[in-house]
Amino acid sequence: MLDFFKNKRVLVTGHTGFKGTWLSKILINAGAEVTGYSLGLPTEPSLFEMAGLDAVNDIRGDIRDLNHLKKVFDECRPQIVFHLAAQPIVRESYKNPVYTYETNVMGTVNILECIRLTDCVRSSVIITTDKVYKNNE
Repeated sequence: MLDFFKNKRVLVTGHTGFKGTWLSKILINAGAEVTGYSLGLPTEPSLFEMAGLDAVNDIRGDIRDLNHLKKVFDECRPQIVFHLAAQPIVRESYKNPVYTYETNVMGTVNILECIRLTDCVRSSVIITTDKVYKNNE
């Protein structure tokens, strides 16, 4: 199954987060050419740094910035896109709902727009986790 990714150009948004780091590592091990797009390192220490993913083309940017994101798509020409970038902290979303909405909703719209405008993308996976946790309140 992982042979499918051999020599494929893959873009992973949110590649410096917990799931993005592990996904990038799996893809690299499967032989994919991985470009990561992320704001930065979300924690200190950073799992991404500890994982030693030097093979990832590490690009820092904001998925709310459609122009920069489109340039990245044009440069790396991904065949597969995994979109994990988000503002995932529920408490933070209560404190800053506009930023959360801009990132999680409009960021995804920007990803979809770049996919629409890029002829090399053959497959995409849009990942979310906000509805998988039980709300005890």
